[in-house]
Amino acid sequence: MFKALRGSSPGVLFTRWLIAAIVVFATYNPTGTSIGHWVFTHENPMDAWVVLVAIITLLANIALLIAAWKALGKLGAIIVGVLFAAIIYLSLQEGWVSTGNTQSFEWLALILVSVFLGIGLSGAILWRRATGQVVTDEAPDVDH
Repeated sequence: MFKALRGSSPGVLFTRWLIAAIVVFATYNPTGTSIGHWVFTHENPMDAWVVLVAIITLLANIALLIAAWKALGKLGAIIVGVLFAAIIYLSLQEGWVSTGNTQSFEWLALILVSVFLGIGLSGAILWRRATGQVVTDEAPDVDH
């Protein structure tokens, strides 16, 4: 039992969320200082550095999305989506964000995306903690 819990401290979960947040906020943020802004406002968008950074950013986002999808599955993604819809509704009701202020809404959306991807990175750890079961991937090239 103790081996199953090894490596699943809150610090590990926070670090994984932080990695997801860095990727999300580096890709785009409302301040105008993001890779997305740099790529789309660069005087030469076909510059090799611009193309390389754009591809690396795209690959990092795709890798996080794949990890989140594998960890949560369709039902888990729907559950998290419903939870996030409730959080957005609460934020609108309490005035934490407003429909008239797009920046506050963008910040909330980016935070929720980073949490979703962080949950994806930590999915196996969270599942192991909740159920005691270890999650493994099934390789299609391995005969059973």
